[in-house]
Amino acid sequence: MEKVMSLPKEVYQALLKVVGPENIADRPHILAALRHTNPQSGRQPPSPAAVIMPGSVEEVREIVRICNRHGVRYNAVVSMFGMGGVVSQPGMLVISLRRMNRIIEINEFDRYAVIEPAVRQVQLKAEVFKRGLTYPTASAGPSCSVLANFLTSGDHHTQQSSSRCSRYLLGYEWVTPTGEIVRVGSLAHGAGWFCPDGPGPSLRGLVRGYGGWGGGLGIVTRIAIGLDDWKGPRVLTTQGHSPDYKIPFPPDCHRVFIFKFPTLEKVRDAMTEMGKAEIGQAVLKFFYATEAVLFTVSANDFRDLWNSGLYQRELPRALWVYLAAWTPEELAYEERVMRDIVEEFGGEPVDASITRKYEENMDFFILVSFLQRVLKLGGGWSPTKLGADSIHHMFEVAAAIPEFFYDFIEKGRILDAPHNFQVIPMEYGHAAHIELLFFFDNQRPDWQQIPAEVMQKSMESDIRHGFHAATPPRVKAVMERLGPLYSNFQVWTNKIKETFDPNNVSNPGPG
Repeated sequence: MEKVMSLPKEVYQALLKVVGPENIADRPHILAALRHTNPQSGRQPPSPAAVIMPGSVEEVREIVRICNRHGVRYNAVVSMFGMGGVVSQPGMLVISLRRMNRIIEINEFDRYAVIEPAVRQVQLKAEVFKRGLTYPTASAGPSCSVLANFLTSGDHHTQQSSSRCSRYLLGYEWVTPTGEIVRVGSLAHGAGWFCPDGPGPSLRGLVRGYGGWGGGLGIVTRIAIGLDDWKGPRVLTTQGHSPDYKIPFPPDCHRVFIFKFPTLEKVRDAMTEMGKAEIGQAVLKFFYATEAVLFTVSANDFRDLWNSGLYQRELPRALWVYLAAWTPEELAYEERVMRDIVEEFGGEPVDASITRKYEENMDFFILVSFLQRVLKLGGGWSPTKLGADSIHHMFEVAAAIPEFFYDFIEKGRILDAPHNFQVIPMEYGHAAHIELLFFFDNQRPDWQQIPAEVMQKSMESDIRHGFHAATPPRVKAVMERLGPLYSNFQVWTNKIKETFDPNNVSNPGPG
């Protein structure tokens, strides 16, 4: 058993005075719960020394200042959803922001919402729907933090008609790694939350970057996010009970179509033309094995569906299209345009049983509220790629996946699903996101090596071809290898970290 490092008594007492005895703990049975991450990860995370739960930005500031005075490293967390672990080194302090869970404001006139870190997607989404509004919702399930997903790319299924979450970040309140409170944009001048920038360079990129800092540059305690009009019902109607439930939308203004094409190039070209025509609430090439997992309620059901061969026949080169309109006439127009594009590139509808699942579960395009079903196989799963560039470039990346992927399939180390990747355009095709997801058997003796080996081969493919297909993690060796593909971003990352976190206490990464 790992030996748990403790905080010095004087540090613990100083922290206790900030939040009170009910909001700090170092008892072993509580810390044990913080040593586990995603069940698919084979890595045993290190143990923290203590966990503390501030309730305000002032308490966060005092905690961070104490950490700097005593050289205590910390990491701020909310849902703890992720592959990397709650802390990156033994003996760190976990700053759990779960008490900071308030929706501060929903401004219907200026179209923004102000939230704290522990506001969940399912919490905020329902409130803005009531007002006829919505926002980009990262495809990470209903229980994840809204704020956390706006500080990273936050890709989602409907970014064809909007953009990734990070593009909607407005004003924010930030406790720097040394314990200063900084308010950015119009907020800095007492003018409210509506504008992210002021005179001079934008500071949004400082806290979010492309893939986020993972707690490595202080703690963002409040943000404002932009809101859009919502074309759907203000209250979602649910039929049945979990796991067998349905959430349909009015069919006169909401329709889902899935078309199969003869080649990936045809999928790419149809996707591009739909962007040029500015149609579709969502347009994407989706994972086909993941889809089979999401829309079955047990591992046996998945195996039956997958072994039937239906998805392998219908979905390897398919395009999902969700049309949402204000009026039936608008929907009819978009459908005519869509069908002309599909016909031009040789597409045809897939089996109706597949499309029907989406028509009956429109929450897929809102929250992916059944995302947790990907865990039900009892095996392992992991993503790779997670990059963005032009639509054309993302399909170049996809075409090269067999170079490294088939070797794992042929050796029986991962599920035989070579087309289990998604490409999602954003802002009507001005850019696109790619993600490759693979399933593996965690009963294999070598299962802990499989994710790292697939990711390594994926990275080598990117370097060999010069692909922009990854979100580089905060791992020094990987950043150095991928840096030349991304304007040597690691040089600036290191300079920013050294400048704003001179004591290297804000989640420094693996030692």
